[in-house]
Amino acid sequence: MSKVGEVLARMRLFDGMSEEDLQQVEKLVFVNRFNGGDVVCREGDHSDFMCFVVRGKLEISKRGAEGKDVVIAHLRAGDSLGEMALVDHEPRSASVQATEDSTVIVLTRKGFEHLRKRSPGAANVVLENIARLLSSNLRRTSAQLAQYMLPLG
Repeated sequence: MSKVGEVLARMRLFDGMSEEDLQQVEKLVFVNRFNGGDVVCREGDHSDFMCFVVRGKLEISKRGAEGKDVVIAHLRAGDSLGEMALVDHEPRSASVQATEDSTVIVLTRKGFEHLRKRSPGAANVVLENIARLLSSNLRRTSAQLAQYMLPLG
């Protein structure tokens, strides 16, 4: 397995995937590098890729109620971003910027569609893991939101 394949094997979105299927995924991804300060994507962009952080740090921000950007997450090696763009075909929900020199592995929606055709089982593993990740993120967000809500009654 190549170095890219080894990195993918450690990513949560590929948990439960066979080595053969990981080799299929490896053929569909590419490596991209960002310098500190580079914008990976902007909130509202119509882009169709997700990234897996190999090294470096990325910051996710969202435009707040007063029009100012608010940092909502920091990503490090092993984290991923853009899962929703791969699934829902909607504009980016947040902006992402490299806070230091960073390397990511990119999977486009087109690449994912090729995976679905070549290896439907592998695509299902990815979708199940995306669902788990999004569910976990929603639970965390709900808990944070509850801290700011008024009690019932």
